[in-house]
Amino acid sequence: MIKWNMGERALHKWKGGKYLSNLNSYIPIVEFIANFLGHDSEVILYDTNKDMVVFVKHPFDPNIGVGSPIPDMEKKFIKQKVYEEEDSLVNYRAFSFERRKLRSASHFIKNSGGELTGIITINYKVDELIELRSVLNRLISGQETIQYKGEDFYESFDLSFEDLMNKTIQDVLAKFDVAPDRLSQEEKIELIRSLDQKGIFLIKGSVAEVSKVLNTSETSIYRYINKL
Repeated sequence: MIKWNMGERALHKWKGGKYLSNLNSYIPIVEFIANFLGHDSEVILYDTNKDMVVFVKHPFDPNIGVGSPIPDMEKKFIKQKVYEEEDSLVNYRAFSFERRKLRSASHFIKNSGGELTGIITINYKVDELIELRSVLNRLISGQETIQYKGEDFYESFDLSFEDLMNKTIQDVLAKFDVAPDRLSQEEKIELIRSLDQKGIFLIKGSVAEVSKVLNTSETSIYRYINKL
């Protein structure tokens, strides 16, 4: 695997044909977006037919580069065939490998037959913006950020990595009218399905956390996931 941190040499080998792709024409677009947004942005071009990164600008993770496999989040989009209903997904939450909070967007590249051929994903660091918002709010109103109804997505950026995971679990549990330990097997599977659709199982440690909430074993949680 040729890593992007090998620099221009890796890109040259890719241009030389080793990673030749029908997505060549999108590389200038990726560079344009990344250069416009600056170094707080990471823009990645994936070839879904080859299950790999073909170009990346401003990578947050030093292990991500040309030839790296498509990560779990994008694989989930592919598995769920989101691209059949949407051309793009914008403003979804994500975390970097350092657990930095990100605002993300993905555009699905399709051929004339509607088949997925690639994905462009933009990740933007928002930690400093969140802190700036908090500072400005204190300066303006003399108090911490006010929670406004209908802004759950943006307000959830204020939560820590673990808090966001726990909040998502509790939000899904709230839809059931019984205590977690009284859920039927069918209800547990439905709960696991809801959590899976929200991407909760992409987060390290989530299976252990869900097993504690449901008072069951991690093996049981994995078994429920396999039934989906």
